[in-house]
Amino acid sequence: MSTARQLPLSRLGHLVPPLVNDAALVGLVPFTNDLPWAAKAAWDIARIAARDGRRVALVDLCLEHPALHEVVGLNVTEGIVDAFEYGVSLNKAAHEITGVFIIPAGSDTAKPAEVYAHARWPKLQAGFRSEGALLLALLPPAGLAQFSATPDGVIVLAPEGLADFAMPHDVPLLGVVRDRWLPSSPRVSPPPLPIPVADRPRRGLRVALAALVVAALAVGGWALLARAREAFVAPPAAPPPPPPAPTTAKTSAPSTTTTNAPRKAVAARRDTLGWTIQLAAYASLDKALAHADRLAADAGVPALVTPVPQVGNGPMWYRVLAGSYGTRAAAGTARAELWRRGLAAEGVGDLLLAPYSYHAPAGASLDQLRRRGLPAVRWSTGVILLGAFEAPEQAAYTKAALKRAGVRANLLPRMGTP
Repeated sequence: MSTARQLPLSRLGHLVPPLVNDAALVGLVPFTNDLPWAAKAAWDIARIAARDGRRVALVDLCLEHPALHEVVGLNVTEGIVDAFEYGVSLNKAAHEITGVFIIPAGSDTAKPAEVYAHARWPKLQAGFRSEGALLLALLPPAGLAQFSATPDGVIVLAPEGLADFAMPHDVPLLGVVRDRWLPSSPRVSPPPLPIPVADRPRRGLRVALAALVVAALAVGGWALLARAREAFVAPPAAPPPPPPAPTTAKTSAPSTTTTNAPRKAVAARRDTLGWTIQLAAYASLDKALAHADRLAADAGVPALVTPVPQVGNGPMWYRVLAGSYGTRAAAGTARAELWRRGLAAEGVGDLLLAPYSYHAPAGASLDQLRRRGLPAVRWSTGVILLGAFEAPEQAAYTKAALKRAGVRANLLPRMGTP
């Protein structure tokens, strides 16, 4: 039995970060029949852990009575059960909401023990650890006992508190989340968290995130997902200005007030600019490059061209992608501006999370690269970029084309100041 540290809801913002800073996988275990309350507490923990920009994923493994999707405002959808048991693509399972990747439980399962004991969990834990990311698993006590991975710690979710808790596998008990320091009067479960409905993501927009998740699973973790998450979390607010100096009698001594002192310059924050707008797709590279050049020259909108091979013997298609933005919201605003300026028909343009591009070596010639059949464009920073890819695996065709052309380019996230 482990002595439990009490974590009242009102102080989670201060108490949670030091408990999870060094963890890659933390179990969140409800010890209550009020599962909506437990799901809301888990959601609070996830957002607190992600507020300083850390990559955080929250998975609902309360498979018999899932509640997380309702708390965060998601409709019933495919989830972790569908991915593990039925091979469903994760493009219908992963949702990024206010800086946290949410994977709901999904379909009912007759074999929850097999989901808990799945061989992917230790690999996911290793992937998160290598990236400094955090995976939060909301799972019942029975699921914790059957879990194939050994969490770095467990936080129990018990509204009335808990004195101690039997921990399997010598897993440390990090604390017990409760309503308040002392036992409370009868409670009413909090309502589901309201989620803004403006600019609701369409079904196709989750493909990019899913591709990153699938690719990351293939390499033993969600490293790629961690790198490409949308920057929904705002940077920490600047400290308030100091109070004005007290008014004193006028004297001949020089004034010591600092109200007019120059402020220290703060370097602009650089971030991944992964979001872009797919405006068109052509079966001809020349037509795609011409469209991209027109956007850059006539409208001042830098554009990328991405080769997308089709299954079987289908034709090669070349996507034209306009701009590069730090958040989905910023990309949506830019798309509306394209519509307003008549650069794209209203309703045209899918928002796509495709953070990776090949960076051509210094001194490379744009015309020479294009003559070799490469989708090279001059970016706004002056560098030459090739393509915008949802995951490194999607860049395999371009990688082979670069190799055939004898060009050594690096696949890197596009970075800049949002």
